[in-house]
Amino acid sequence: MAKLISREPWWAKRPTEGQQDKDVDWGYLEIYDDCSFQFDPTRPTDEEIANRKSCRIAFPDNKKASI
Repeated sequence: MAKLISREPWWAKRPTEGQQDKDVDWGYLEIYDDCSFQFDPTRPTDEEIANRKSCRIAFPDNKKASI
């Protein structure tokens, strides 16, 4: 079974230009050590959304993300 390496607040659908965070559908992007990912539609807290990081996932050298 793959191990979870990152769980970050992420939008379900790309926001439109000028759309505010409070109006976006949020969830969590979960990334695993086998380079797979899934989206959990559970809404993060407003604090988690405000403090979210940009996409900075470091995959193991011998693996690439499969999108």
